[in-house]
Amino acid sequence: MCDCLSSKNVFRMLCCVRNDAKFFLKEDASYFCGLAKTKMHELRKHLIRENFLEEHKREYFLTEKGKEFLNRIFDEETTNEIKFGFRKVYEKTPVIICDALTKEKAPSTLTRAIRLLAKHLLEGCELRKNSTEEFIYRELFDGEASCRSVRLEMENYLLEGGRVFLQDLFEKFMAPPYGLTRSLVSVFLLDILVRNKNIFAIYERHQFQLKFDVLIFDRMMFCPQNFELQKTEMEEIPVLKEISLLILPEPSSNILDLTRGLIYFVRSLEKYTLHTERLSKRTIRFRNVILNAKDPVSLFYRDIPRVLCGKLLKECDSSIVNAFADACKELKGCYDNLISEINGFFFSAFYEFERESLKKRFEEAEEFLYDRELKIMYNNIREDVISNQQWIERIATFVNKSRVPKDWSDEDVSDFKLKIKEMATKFLGIEAVASSCCVLIKDKSVEEILNRIGCLSYAQRMTVLKTLVER
Repeated sequence: MCDCLSSKNVFRMLCCVRNDAKFFLKEDASYFCGLAKTKMHELRKHLIRENFLEEHKREYFLTEKGKEFLNRIFDEETTNEIKFGFRKVYEKTPVIICDALTKEKAPSTLTRAIRLLAKHLLEGCELRKNSTEEFIYRELFDGEASCRSVRLEMENYLLEGGRVFLQDLFEKFMAPPYGLTRSLVSVFLLDILVRNKNIFAIYERHQFQLKFDVLIFDRMMFCPQNFELQKTEMEEIPVLKEISLLILPEPSSNILDLTRGLIYFVRSLEKYTLHTERLSKRTIRFRNVILNAKDPVSLFYRDIPRVLCGKLLKECDSSIVNAFADACKELKGCYDNLISEINGFFFSAFYEFERESLKKRFEEAEEFLYDRELKIMYNNIREDVISNQQWIERIATFVNKSRVPKDWSDEDVSDFKLKIKEMATKFLGIEAVASSCCVLIKDKSVEEILNRIGCLSYAQRMTVLKTLVER
């Protein structure tokens, strides 16, 4: 038998028809039946076929059989189901009209409706008129709803419980004295989190989630064992607003806003900055505390203040703001400092100051650049259409075997300097032989040797040159 033909649904529809013969002409008739439209039409056809209802000019009336059904005395479970929507009723079980919300296993249509309700509450999408999601909204979130007291108890449980495992929440409210279904607990939870989005920190597998969205809520419904919630509302501390101006577009003392701003700031940093030890000790500790943070409250009230000032936040004065700003500034400028350093080292290795003159020197020695790495270096040096930073980044990426400077480690910086020194030494040796502006030799014996070398073939000259450089 189809689930829409249960005693509860039959009783409810017959009651609606008894009270209003034009009941099925109402746009929201399915809401009062607690069924989807297709299920409602299916049940109506069944009741007419079984002689519970009769139709006359689009009006419906109860037959004697229908009246007899309403006067029947049912067993306790059926009575509970008719009255509350649940077969098992406890002390705090609310009255639920929507049939799908009372099912232990939620039908796919209900799951879809809850997702659409989440999009409405989280993203502002409109609810389709007379849809299942609109009926759920009307029934559960109305100010006079029978489930209002249960919803408030759930909210208080989350607000007063410190850090709460979501699985514990589901188990508590699905058991007596509540007896809710997983679907009902999920919808109540959605409402509570939306109304308290600036209070609750959400953790998935112990990882703080920056944003509460439809995808996270979907995972909460089906895998509550992976989630924890924590209230973050704390006492007002003035320095928090001053700190927020360093990482947020607008001042805020809300811990979740500050945590999100700080995490977005850290995520904007290069990989090199997140791993280098070439920073001040305080900035390294500041960075590591943020990267290893598990709890927004502890991060701002204990960890960061101890790193910057050696105290708890409530004991700190405005000096923590300056220390915070200095640490952020050092982190933000870390990569620029690296580029400036390797740029300066590169030019000093070649005894040069600018790109153009170095390019000219390589052009003069081009014929003698037998070394493959020097040839590639020359191709990068003579690149004209890119900025100075892109230019040195391109050279650095080549030198360190395609590892871009943004992803370097401190070892990569050392490797770069060693390799540049080696390449510069090779080039200077070649340049001393090949460049006329560098060879100012008046010794006749040397001139004779050079003249003899000049008579050799190209391959022979390259062999002599290679031997000289290697010595």
